[in-house]
Amino acid sequence: MTDKTTPWYEDFYGRDYVQALVPSLTNSVKEAEFAVKTLGMKPGDQVLDLCCGQGRHAVLLAAKGIAITGQDQSAEYLSDARKAAKNTGVDLPLVQSDMRDIPFEGEFDYVINMFTSFGYFDSDEDDLKVLNEIAESLKPGGQLLIDLINRYWVIENNEEFDRRVNDDGTVILEQRNLNLRTNRNEVSFTIIDPDGTQRESFGHRIHLYTLDEVTQMMSQSGIEFQRAYGGFDSEPYSPSSRRMIVVARKPY
Repeated sequence: MTDKTTPWYEDFYGRDYVQALVPSLTNSVKEAEFAVKTLGMKPGDQVLDLCCGQGRHAVLLAAKGIAITGQDQSAEYLSDARKAAKNTGVDLPLVQSDMRDIPFEGEFDYVINMFTSFGYFDSDEDDLKVLNEIAESLKPGGQLLIDLINRYWVIENNEEFDRRVNDDGTVILEQRNLNLRTNRNEVSFTIIDPDGTQRESFGHRIHLYTLDEVTQMMSQSGIEFQRAYGGFDSEPYSPSSRRMIVVARKPY
């Protein structure tokens, strides 16, 4: 499945993602608490959840009185986030837009970008544009928290094939190609529904940046690196860490 006319992220983030990866998502409550503690968020702080998806972090933060806005390119996911906010009884403004276009200027105390929602584009220049847009959206002194899979962990733990079964009986066959030439994790899926219906998903193609590469790009965007964590227990980042959670600040 190498021929593709539309960007993978426009196709994958719909039913395929929900079936292939959502059941294996990590602890949303723990991740939201980590963001609050690490950044020092308080009720009333203005926060952007960039690539908010179905709002699994944004709704939790809104319930704490944080003035959070969700942005995502998927109308379907924003509809899910809107329903989740309504069911929880919280206010959650939502914006449909590609992350290369953040329609705010000097608005936010914090921007969060969770669950490896960076490195989607074909060119590094487009990824740099995302960071430029984040910098523009932050207030002076505002902070960015970006949560990424650690490239070195992926290299060390890569397995070409995986099979798992969701609670509803859906079988997920995952095929991984770690492309070290392009530094991309290329993952495709075969999804077999409980009734036996089978379909192929092109999956995702994510650029695996190193910490040095990310911090250099941040510097180009005028955002100053502060620190990095290896996980949501606030452990220090190391090459063996599964996550690479980077915190940076826009200068005053």
